[in-house]
Amino acid sequence: MIPATLQESPAPTRILFFRQGTFSHINDRVASWMREQFPHLEVVEIDVLQDVIKSSPYVVWRGAATALGTYLRRVAMGDQDFRDCYYRTAYMFHAIRRLVAERYTSLARSAAFSIQTQSLYDSGIPGLPNFLYTDHTHLANLQYPGADPKRLFSASWIKLEGSLYRSVRMNLVMSSFVRDSLIRDYQCDSSRITVVGAAPNMDAPDALPDNANYSNQTVLFVGIDWERKGGPVLVDAFREVLRKLPNARLVIAGCNPVVPLPNVEVLGRIPLARVSQLLLRASVVALPSYREPQGINAIEAIMHGIPVVASRIGGLPEVVDDHRCGRIVPAGDAPALAAALFDILSDPALCRRYGEAAREKARTHYSAAVVSQKMGDAIRKALDLEPAHRA
Repeated sequence: MIPATLQESPAPTRILFFRQGTFSHINDRVASWMREQFPHLEVVEIDVLQDVIKSSPYVVWRGAATALGTYLRRVAMGDQDFRDCYYRTAYMFHAIRRLVAERYTSLARSAAFSIQTQSLYDSGIPGLPNFLYTDHTHLANLQYPGADPKRLFSASWIKLEGSLYRSVRMNLVMSSFVRDSLIRDYQCDSSRITVVGAAPNMDAPDALPDNANYSNQTVLFVGIDWERKGGPVLVDAFREVLRKLPNARLVIAGCNPVVPLPNVEVLGRIPLARVSQLLLRASVVALPSYREPQGINAIEAIMHGIPVVASRIGGLPEVVDDHRCGRIVPAGDAPALAAALFDILSDPALCRRYGEAAREKARTHYSAAVVSQKMGDAIRKALDLEPAHRA
């Protein structure tokens, strides 16, 4: 039984932040936002894998055995990565919740609230308000082109995932796409959801674009997962672009595909700082993904003042205002992608207008300061706390 003193403690002194790894650099951002928004509280960071799961060798090995027993065929066939399966069993969900309660209830007595990123686990401690910040839901995968319900994880785990969304004090989500999935797919009350947005993984540049005033006809693709990000479709589209604009260039960063076309530069993995440099030298960013929960790449592009051509999936249409910050095209449609790229690359004035609007959109909606404030305001409102003083 959880001691009643959780509800009787004096003024709280800390926030418990449950995280797992880097989560594409987002976890470090959230930790800094909590410190900015609640400077009087200590942020205690707890890594669910390192500090919770690995503290119990029995849970580590039984969790692995359960995941293999549940998803063995998928893993053996190469349809699923074992690391993706590990958390997604009812056993692991319950085990993490139990270990968190056992190890952190005493610390929670002096906490104002807890917050977790991602919905792979439930770090809620009875008596302590818990918040969730996430970019996706599992059932939102059914909204993507070619979605196969047979590729979903187990029904028992999905049921527990839904219980998490309905039990937290507030779901802080990155996009309306996620909000709609919570309501539609998990019957989550809309009053328990706040769209706070997402911020880029890099700081806004001091410099303006160095792309010959948006006339250098350079297309930039940034992504590790070439197939999921629509790389092959981009190659087909760029082939068509070259027929009309023979001086156009395509720069590919993050992966190493073989592209049998002229004017293509493949850079592979590069540091984050180099990505910023490439963005400033591009005329347009192509993001023709088949699956894209939020599209941090798109946010980083518009923050640099570079228009984006992106797929009409996930949260991308929320980031890229069609015919204002770039273009939105159907996923997998190479002719539509080629037409959008040609329109922008062949008209520097249009390209510049899109880029300027994109930078303003990023400043007002997706800067770290804006997202941090939205998150802090949502938490304070949910806890019925006084609004933060703003200078």
